[in-house]
Amino acid sequence: MQKELWASISEGQRRSVLINAFLGALLGSINVSSVVIALPAILRGIGLSINTSIGFMIMAWIMFAYPLVMAITVALIGRLSDMYGRGRVFTIGDVVFTVSSLLLGLTPGYGTIAGFQLVAYRFIQGLGGAMMFGNSAALITDVFPPERRGVAQGIVGISFSAGSVLGLVIGGLLATINWRWVFLFNAPIGIVSIIWAYKSVYKLPAGFTRTKIDWIGASLLTLSLVLLLMGLMLSMTPYENSSLGWGNPMVWTLLGTGGALFIVLFIIEARITEPMLRVKLFRIRQFTYGVVSSLFLFLAQGANVFVLSLLLQAIYLPLHGIPYADTPLWAGIYLIPSSVANAIFAPIGGKLLNKFGARVVSTLGAVILAVSFELLTLLPITNFSYVWFAVILFIMGTGSGLFQSPNLVSILSAVPPTERSAASGLRSAMQNIGLLMSFAIFLTLVLTGASSTLVRSIYNALVSAGVPVSDAVRLTSIPPVYALFAAFLGYDPIRTMITQASISLPANVLSSIDQLSFFPSAIAPAMAVGFYYAYHAAAILAVIAAVFSYLRGREVFHHNTVETTQVAAITNVPEGINDPDPNYNNNGNPNIDIKSDSVLRKTYAAYLLMNTELGKTVLSNITSKDLIYAIAITSKLPNWFIEFINNINECNINMSVIESLTKYVNVPDWLMEVINGWLKINSLNSNNK
Repeated sequence: MQKELWASISEGQRRSVLINAFLGALLGSINVSSVVIALPAILRGIGLSINTSIGFMIMAWIMFAYPLVMAITVALIGRLSDMYGRGRVFTIGDVVFTVSSLLLGLTPGYGTIAGFQLVAYRFIQGLGGAMMFGNSAALITDVFPPERRGVAQGIVGISFSAGSVLGLVIGGLLATINWRWVFLFNAPIGIVSIIWAYKSVYKLPAGFTRTKIDWIGASLLTLSLVLLLMGLMLSMTPYENSSLGWGNPMVWTLLGTGGALFIVLFIIEARITEPMLRVKLFRIRQFTYGVVSSLFLFLAQGANVFVLSLLLQAIYLPLHGIPYADTPLWAGIYLIPSSVANAIFAPIGGKLLNKFGARVVSTLGAVILAVSFELLTLLPITNFSYVWFAVILFIMGTGSGLFQSPNLVSILSAVPPTERSAASGLRSAMQNIGLLMSFAIFLTLVLTGASSTLVRSIYNALVSAGVPVSDAVRLTSIPPVYALFAAFLGYDPIRTMITQASISLPANVLSSIDQLSFFPSAIAPAMAVGFYYAYHAAAILAVIAAVFSYLRGREVFHHNTVETTQVAAITNVPEGINDPDPNYNNNGNPNIDIKSDSVLRKTYAAYLLMNTELGKTVLSNITSKDLIYAIAITSKLPNWFIEFINNINECNINMSVIESLTKYVNVPDWLMEVINGWLKINSLNSNNK
């Protein structure tokens, strides 16, 4: 077993890793927001319209392909990174991201062919993003000591907030010049990042282990997530006479099949020796509750990312004279207070982590976020004061900033160094799934709250403006989700509806309903209920995140700074290390002091010397009875069982007994590594005989 990386690298190397992680996160967040704001220009540039089914589909896939691929691949990439080196995989991901950005910007062709190329390149870009983001947090945990990780993760958190704002500005400006520059802009930054990564991050020590890739697990994970996320995306598209697709049998078929495969995946991964999905990490309470709380917080964040943007772009900004084409940019500007607060409080949360612990700081952040969503319900949706809106956004960003970096440090510090990329991958996958799920959840809540009166409100407004009844019926037969998506993307929703309905209106009537204030005034009374549904739901999700954050218990740092080359480790445990795995067991009791037990001392020495020649010698001197005894002690099995083990003969225990026992008791991670190594050695010896 190696000593922790942070104990052996220079301060300059730490800065290099931090800068690379910052640049990677900045590129990724700029890429997401700049593409969303530039989608109308991109579609016009390749000759497609969202008024056609193919145009709407390509638009949706350009927007969602990137986070979809990240959600699917980041867990597998985390496993590969633990095997082959996080720095190497991060650098390769930087190359993939930059090359795919060039391909996107240089896409040839026109129409549907160009659209499908863009979608394909966005999938590749998502793969590169997963390789970077799945490792950036783990790399920072590797190179920074525990007391400095919170601030370092907070600095990277600033890049996400800054990138989301910069992306809106950059995307809005570049789209007016040429849509290709929205993607080509990534190239020069990416090239600098690649060079820097190769000189510093790529040369960090390689992976800890060389194991077989669990292709069955990888295939099941990919298939289950694809089906789940496709079901969620399909739920956001109209079906028959409904504004949403929840009545579509295919939606429930996709979700049911994906969920069933996910359950099968967990069952299989829990039983195999070298799983792709490190299910055993969920035995660690601190990791499990941190990841689950992160999932619920990112579900709640959908109200910030999607609902508030929809409120501003479909209702508030047009009512205040902002043309629809400019609403995406102005919505980003109006939401800046949240990003600013996040950037301020992310590193502050990291500093508070050292004093109060992630349990307190992250829980407080989630509670503050819940309060901010409830405060939004006090504002009217059409004529609120921006000052109060900005104050609430600042509170929202404060809560998010306080939560994220302490929670991230808590998650990654709870797992062994050999598992950090896998843990980071699981965390990233849950966050991406949470964000994608939030779009479907909150769109459903908004439209469900407005469903009873929305169509009638639009119909009455159209007829009052002089639209013939027959034309008004045809316009309102179009699901409102199309008009809302059009407003979200910067299209005039009324003109979008007229184009889709294929009607021609008199000039005076058209000019009346084409006023900026017409559509938001027509939908606002009905949409208010839907928006308040969404705010309350977001607050509930944030409270659930706070509960899980608190339930993580007292945080501890998984670290090992013992030099593995010292032979003295076989008989003496260094001062300050009282338990092999500093995590608490499932009963909330600390693991025992190994210095007082000769068998545990010998077993722990094998753990310290794992993957060394001396370690093989120590493993060979451990008997099967020793392992059974170590399992019994560390898993807190009853005293009568321990006495039974002490009184049986060695010859009565074989490898199958040990393998069976590990399936039914909670074996600490450190001991599980020793058992796996011992089983391999004894299996080889048996085959040679």
